[in-house]
Amino acid sequence: MTSIIQIIIIIFAIIIALVTLGSRSTHSGKAWKKVALVLLAVGMIIVVLFPDITNQLAHLVGVGRGADLLLYATIVSFILYALNNYLYQQDQRNTLHRLARKLALMEASQTNDSRKNSR
Repeated sequence: MTSIIQIIIIIFAIIIALVTLGSRSTHSGKAWKKVALVLLAVGMIIVVLFPDITNQLAHLVGVGRGADLLLYATIVSFILYALNNYLYQQDQRNTLHRLARKLALMEASQTNDSRKNSR
């Protein structure tokens, strides 16, 4: 028998999968990220429908309870997300700095050319 929270989580997982698969307009979205989000949604549905799987999986990897395993997985996922976000922001900053340098050089070159032509 499914409870209300299980139904809400399943609906949320389906929405995650649909939004992930339906977002074709973002060019920055990498395929592996979309696959990972869809797998996460499928995993959410499986764990919600069959909660004993987490306990069995936890015992396989040497963790006492399934809830502990989910907590550890959440911590690792958050750290990976934070690292990925940090690296992406660093890449964006580097790109912005390169563009600013190129623009400054182009403007300096145009200023020098206009000074030479006015003489």
